[in-house]
Amino acid sequence: LYYEAPSRVPEGASVELFVSADEPVTYLVDYAGETHREVAQDHVFVLTAAPGVNELVVRAVDAAGNETVARLVVEGVEPLRLNVVAATQVRAGDPLGVTVTVGESPARVASLRASFAGVELRLLPDGDLLRAVAATPFGDEPATAELEVTVVDEFGRSVTATLPVDMEPLPVSVEQLRIPSSVLAAVTPEAQAMEREVMEAAVAAGTPAPLWREPFLMPIAGRETSGFADARRYVEGGPVSYHNGLDIGAPQGTPVTATNDGVVVVAGQYPVKGGWVMIDHGFGVFSHYFHMSRIDVVAGQTVARGEVIGQVGSTGLSTGPHLHWEMRVGLTPSNPLKWVDLVWP
Repeated sequence: LYYEAPSRVPEGASVELFVSADEPVTYLVDYAGETHREVAQDHVFVLTAAPGVNELVVRAVDAAGNETVARLVVEGVEPLRLNVVAATQVRAGDPLGVTVTVGESPARVASLRASFAGVELRLLPDGDLLRAVAATPFGDEPATAELEVTVVDEFGRSVTATLPVDMEPLPVSVEQLRIPSSVLAAVTPEAQAMEREVMEAAVAAGTPAPLWREPFLMPIAGRETSGFADARRYVEGGPVSYHNGLDIGAPQGTPVTATNDGVVVVAGQYPVKGGWVMIDHGFGVFSHYFHMSRIDVVAGQTVARGEVIGQVGSTGLSTGPHLHWEMRVGLTPSNPLKWVDLVWP
């Protein structure tokens, strides 16, 4: 008796059992509570893979009543299971923390992808789960974006979990800023484009893995003078823009500290941002510090959480001593206060 069958197949898939003898025999096949019978010399039984590990017994009986028995094990591999956790209601501009767990299964993971609002997210293994961080887009109308996670196993089976995230709109009241023309003169298309290119290059070269392990800190203590995502006009009747960071008023020369561990990727004086330090915290997370009067770090330097990186000033597009602090996921700004005292938002 010759027999051949796969030992590992997806649950519910067809299992082809080929049997062959040197003369016609009666085949009796027992599998997963069912018995199949066929008289032949060579035959292919098509079975349905039962979940879990099951014994498949083949009996071949010839005309004289002689019996040969073969036993083999077939594993019907169950599909993977996904569990996705994230806040389902946030304010536009808030960071969105995502955790993904793949339920126990003998199936091997071939690929795992996540996206939010159509933007692919980076997934980080962290013990028994995976993490991702997204930045929700600005908007002054209620909106819903979809968080989608898809896992594909070794057999090509795909499982997708989706989670709608409702985003509360930003305030519509617009503040008219009174900025002297001498200060506004620093805002030119050329200066804005140059600073944008510097930021894009730093993000493109960012560290893939997280460099931080502790909660994020406020970089200075002081009075909030302008909130995150506040709507404002810089010029009377001009376009409305949203504030990408948090302004904290403090005396000139107040020490500014790194909100968390990371590597300095930008450190210098710039036309609009003034004294600008940008820290790469890894995993696509960057902190920014604008308008500083003094910078105490250099690009490429590793800094620790709470380490002094410079001093409060009023350089660039600024009308008084304050720190403009941003937390970005890639190039997208997110509410800095939603990071404070948390390891993950």
